[in-house]
Amino acid sequence: MKLFTTAAAFIAILAFACADVSHLGYGYDQPAASSVSNQYIPPAANAPEPAYAPAPVYQSAPAPSYQPAASAPVSSYIPPAATAPEVAYAPAPGPVYQGAASETYEQPAQDGYRYRTVRRRVYKHRRF
Repeated sequence: MKLFTTAAAFIAILAFACADVSHLGYGYDQPAASSVSNQYIPPAANAPEPAYAPAPVYQSAPAPSYQPAASAPVSSYIPPAATAPEVAYAPAPGPVYQGAASETYEQPAQDGYRYRTVRRRVYKHRRF
C-alpha cells in the first residue's frame, strides 16, 4: 500500500511538472505602458459627511397586569362511564375444498428435454 501511494504521488508530481499549457492561449504580452503626461490633475473632492439616523426615542415598557391564579379544582362525584354494548360477530365461513395443484406445469418437448418456461427472478442486493 505504501509503495502504491509513493508511486501515485511520484506520477502526480511528474504530470504536474511536465504539463504543457501553452495551447490554452493564456500567454498574453503585457500591455504597453502609457506615456508620461505633464498635465495638472486637480485633487479629489472631499467625501460628503455621512448623514446618521436620529437616535430612537426611549419608551418605557407597559406596567405588568396582575391576573389572579386559577382556582383549585373542586372535588365532585363523577359517575363511571356506561359499558359498551356487546358486539355479536358472525361466525367464520367453513373451509372450502380446493383441488391439488397440478405437479407438472412444464410439458417436456418432443425431443425429451425439459425447457425452462418459467423465468427465474433475480433480486439484486445493493452493497454500500
